[in-house]
Order: sequence, then structure tokens, then C-alpha cells
Amino acid sequence: MKPKYLCRFISIALAGFLLNGGVAQAALTQCPVVGYSNSCFLLYTFNQDGSVTSSTDSSIPSTDGIEDTLVGVQNNSGHTIDSITLTSSTLDIFGFEGDGQSTIANPNPSVLPGDTYFGQYFSAAGALLGTTTFSGITNSNMTGTVDFPGLTNGGSGWFVLEEQIAVNAPPTVGNNVPEPASIALLGIGLLGLLATRRSKHSGRPAI
Repeated sequence: MKPKYLCRFISIALAGFLLNGGVAQAALTQCPVVGYSNSCFLLYTFNQDGSVTSSTDSSIPSTDGIEDTLVGVQNNSGHTIDSITLTSSTLDIFGFEGDGQSTIANPNPSVLPGDTYFGQYFSAAGALLGTTTFSGITNSNMTGTVDFPGLTNGGSGWFVLEEQIAVNAPPTVGNNVPEPASIALLGIGLLGLLATRRSKHSGRPAI
């Protein structure tokens, strides 16, 4: 390759790198092939500090080739997570139209909405933990909860949402179901603190 062409190639590559925020776009492999989507378009990651971050891969088409979005979750929080509540300010992301392209069966057809939008979730070792379902959907279909009870640390899952979600404006995350183990540990810690304070006042060691 001649030097001038090499320089031009480097310039084009650098421009593409900068347009992508200076970070190489990695595949979001928590999702399987669903319809036209070969991996997640959107990924929510639960972090150890309690935050939830979102990542997108704009190269992934909608599952139905029109508007539905394949979404993944990754649990890096250090404990079990049960659900995520999502809200869109403009799109009826839970307004399921029956064309989400997922083949996962509805575990309770008489109760649960979301046929062709259900997903699955797995442990860090890849063991199937259950079916990802939906609850608490508002009348506007803009807010709802995605349920994956018992998603252990290091595990991941996926599901499909209605509408084509914008890369720069993914649905916001609301309050999640508290982890029972964490609540129990908090209770044990408070009891231990109370016992220590009592021992200081009585002069006897805590049991």
C-alpha cells in the first residue's frame, strides 16, 4: 500500500472511531437470534454500585424488521435481581402487537400479556433459570415491569419490547424488586448493631 493511501485509510478509520464515541462497539451477546435480530440492540447492566447502565448496538435490526426491539439484561450487581421497571416518555414499549418474533411459550396464557415477546434468563454458568415475563403494565403501555425472579449474580437474560427504541434515548429504569437475601442480611446487621449497643450500656459482652 502506498503511503498516501495508507494515510487516507488511517484517517477514515480514526474518523469512524471518533464517531462511535472513541470506543469500539462490542457485540451484545446476551441475546440469541430472534427474528431479524442476531443479538441485543439494547443491554441493561446492573452494577455493584446499584446503578443500571444501558448499551446499544445500532447495527442490530428490529426483531420483526419494522419496530420491535431485542433487549438483554446482565447482572453484575453482586447479588440476585428479580426485575427491572422501564418507562418510555414517547413510545408504548409494552403495547404488544403479537409480532415480537420470540418463540418462547407463554407460561401462563390466561394471565400474562406478551405472547411472542417473552424471553429467558440464565445463570452465569449458562443454566436456564426461567422465562422472562411482564407485569404492572400501565394503561398507556409506556411503563411496565420485566420479571426474571432469581437472576443470580453473573447471570443474564433477554426479552422483546414493542417499538423501535432510539439509541440516544433508551427507556429509563425505575425501582426494582428488592433482593430478599439483602433484606435479610440488613436485618441481621441491625440486630447485631442493637446487641452491641446494649452490651456497651450493660457492660456485658454481646452474645
